Amino acid sequence: MLNDLIEKLKTVPQPPMTEWRFLDDLKSPLEYHFPGGSKAPDQFLAGGVDIQVEFSAAAESFATALWSLRRVLAAKGIAEAGPDAYPVIVRQDPTLKHEEYVVAITIAETVITAADADGVRRGLYFFEDRLSEENGAAATMGEWRRKPHIKHRISRCFFGPTYRPPFFVDELLNDIDYYPEEYLNKLAHESINGLWLSMYFRDLPSSLFPGRGTQAEKRFAKLRQVVERCARFGIRIYIYVCEPKGFGASHYSVPMAEAKDHPELIGTAEQKVVDGAWVPFCTSNATAQKYFSESVSQLFTAVPKLGGMINIIFGEDNGSCVARKLYTGTCPCPRCNERDSGEIFRETALTMTRAMHAINPEAEYLAWFYAPGSRDGGALAKRLEAATANWPEECGLMLNFESGGVSMQFGKGRNVFDYSLAYVGPSELWRKVAKRAARPAAKLQVGCSHEDASVPFIPVPSNLYEKYKTMQRLGTNAVMQCWYFGNYPGLMNKAAGELSFLPFPAKEDDFLLSLAKPNWREDAPAVVKAWKCFAEGYRKFPANIAFAWYGPLHHSIAWPLHLYPVDAPISPSWLLKNFPEVSGDRIGECLNYQHTLDEAIALCQAMAARWQEGVELMAPLRQAFAHDPARLADIDLAEAIGLQMHSTCNLLRFYSLREAMFYEQRDHLAALRAIVVAEMANVRAMAALCERDPRLGYHSEAEGYRFDVARLGARLAQLERLLAEEFAGFRLEAAFCDAYTGRRPAGPAARCGYGAPSAAPAPIGAAGLSWNSHYDDTAMVFHVHGAAGRGFGIEIEPCRMWSAIQIRVDAAGACYVPDVFFRETPVIASTLDADGVRHVAVPMALFDGYRRPGFPMRVNLWSGADAWVERRALPARLMHSDFNPACVGWLVLEPPRGA
Repeated sequence: MLNDLIEKLKTVPQPPMTEWRFLDDLKSPLEYHFPGGSKAPDQFLAGGVDIQVEFSAAAESFATALWSLRRVLAAKGIAEAGPDAYPVIVRQDPTLKHEEYVVAITIAETVITAADADGVRRGLYFFEDRLSEENGAAATMGEWRRKPHIKHRISRCFFGPTYRPPFFVDELLNDIDYYPEEYLNKLAHESINGLWLSMYFRDLPSSLFPGRGTQAEKRFAKLRQVVERCARFGIRIYIYVCEPKGFGASHYSVPMAEAKDHPELIGTAEQKVVDGAWVPFCTSNATAQKYFSESVSQLFTAVPKLGGMINIIFGEDNGSCVARKLYTGTCPCPRCNERDSGEIFRETALTMTRAMHAINPEAEYLAWFYAPGSRDGGALAKRLEAATANWPEECGLMLNFESGGVSMQFGKGRNVFDYSLAYVGPSELWRKVAKRAARPAAKLQVGCSHEDASVPFIPVPSNLYEKYKTMQRLGTNAVMQCWYFGNYPGLMNKAAGELSFLPFPAKEDDFLLSLAKPNWREDAPAVVKAWKCFAEGYRKFPANIAFAWYGPLHHSIAWPLHLYPVDAPISPSWLLKNFPEVSGDRIGECLNYQHTLDEAIALCQAMAARWQEGVELMAPLRQAFAHDPARLADIDLAEAIGLQMHSTCNLLRFYSLREAMFYEQRDHLAALRAIVVAEMANVRAMAALCERDPRLGYHSEAEGYRFDVARLGARLAQLERLLAEEFAGFRLEAAFCDAYTGRRPAGPAARCGYGAPSAAPAPIGAAGLSWNSHYDDTAMVFHVHGAAGRGFGIEIEPCRMWSAIQIRVDAAGACYVPDVFFRETPVIASTLDADGVRHVAVPMALFDGYRRPGFPMRVNLWSGADAWVERRALPARLMHSDFNPACVGWLVLEPPRGA
């Protein structure tokens, strides 16, 4: 087989940071390339310019914007001359608001007016764009008055470490410069005025937890340097935390031993230290509030010029009692259970905000309720809506813009979990919360999202136009523009910056044209048409969190293909050094039960086809912009994303045809071979693009490359040998085909009667439990004997290569199933009869579109370490838990009598 080449794919080394060539791009100056000659009728700048600063503040406060303007002038061949030259006047008007500016360009002079340095900076950059969109010694004439409606526009360093596993690098403890001046200049031109970086309260000195903060001063010293450097470009630093942490032994906890002197912080009824356990942090006491106030005060006293804080107050790894209570409806802490959740959250937010404002009244506190799995109208969404009511005016309130929304695809509502650039949104929850909040904020992904985070950005500014139009109508005060990814400088950052200012463009086409003109000039209309094709195509992305988190669009171009089934799981896109290192063939793991494979293929083919139309519109521009590397990179990027989409379609079709070949016993080898050949061409094309553009393949949250020239080369070798060896030796009549489909089951098997169990109960290991089952047109019922007061699990794989439906039944009979797996929250009924038999009814509708009629399903039942089929758990993955497809048996569904 091809195991040696698969192993080689797994072990292709990551290039060290010293070889990240995209750093050269980030550190390089913005380049301006203008064609020779001029079509402009008025060359009113041909005699040079005289820059006059009439401003009470020192010009040093916006000096970086002035040297940027001089670069543009020099690139256009416009000299900075004496007093008889064309005047460019920077003037102060204290009646204007913060960052507001007026730019008036006439044939006689240009006047840029603002109240403060930030307004001047925005005005100067705006003037640069008006210079850039005209050829020759000219600028677009007119008068514009603009002010921000999004006050806080917060991004992040593209290559900054996450300070999380598996690498756990803290950028404040090393000597690496993550904020080169030319990089900051790029971000400032995109109207970004904030950057976030990660910290933990456990890294700060604390009177409650002696011994903490031993390296705090080193961190503070570097943080002050970062704050000062970024301030030169009008950018403020925001500290991201997720506090408080619970007590335990995991990376997202603080050691349980730290609670021994403060039992009031232990969020259980007993308030005792429990070694080896995880317990929540109770915030319903004065000690907790002192901890919050002291931590924030320490931070802002040491670095008073910080722009603010972003705290995930609910979700991710926040360890508070109330966070657990909001998620499940209850928590083990009687003190927090008795209180209103909203009251507890408000108390924490106000404590932190007031500690911050006591030192820096201008700083912004954003309380982030991160709820990627909420559903509009669902129980969690209703609890979130209630908890965020009556939010304090002085505290910002942020939710994910899209999470919980519904995208209609093939006439069915698909839940949008987590972030999405493809889905316009917003969710109804975000809309309701934003309407009533005094300082509403939105968590977005401006550049790219979990759908495809291995490219610098997805060029779909139309999608941002729709999102920002809604935010403007609802008075949004702040936008966190990215998670660890989605922040590379370029088109999408620029679009978000432009859309953050008033007047808001009335028409999308007008906005797109104004966005395109400074870079593409007379070719802007063609580029706008391409962008609209991209947006229309990208909106076809399957609205499915599995297809984002585990989806092939990120890096299927580097996945191996398997003609022979290996039943190997899919790798999470956002992690390196994780299980598995390379994605396998369990294609259903990136779809779960939101889309069938046929639906995913149809959507991805439509996405790729429309995207390709845009690529073909941009391709002819290569010649006209042969002198402009940035524009050529834009064209290359569109082609690279197109290759990712085609590769994704090929991957889905490959496994669809392979499975159909086994189940239907029809020879699809020619079609499968054609797909492999097409993939080899895609790999070669992507490798050529990667040679030119080192940004491609890098995933900021993974902190490494999902694909690069080396990985593409290893994949190409695997595909070549796949054709030479596996295709050559494949025989459809081989015995393994029937064993694989269950046509002739091998290994453990049980029978599932129609209408009533037809087999005696089978033991679940040595646990004293046993089971049998039956089904009818509405449900499949598992009968677990001896289950009174016992918990157990059921794993159901409706068809090969698909995610297992994992049902946990607790000792009281309550059933839990990960509801993000499904389009609609399933209802699993559980009853206990007088004989101690637990009957768990699973709706047959869950299997529609996945189960293959006439073929068995695969299942396992387990309790603790005991199981029907010995259970060897795999390393746990988000959503997929520890399911091992090698540890299941066959469940043969007997047909109804007479059928």
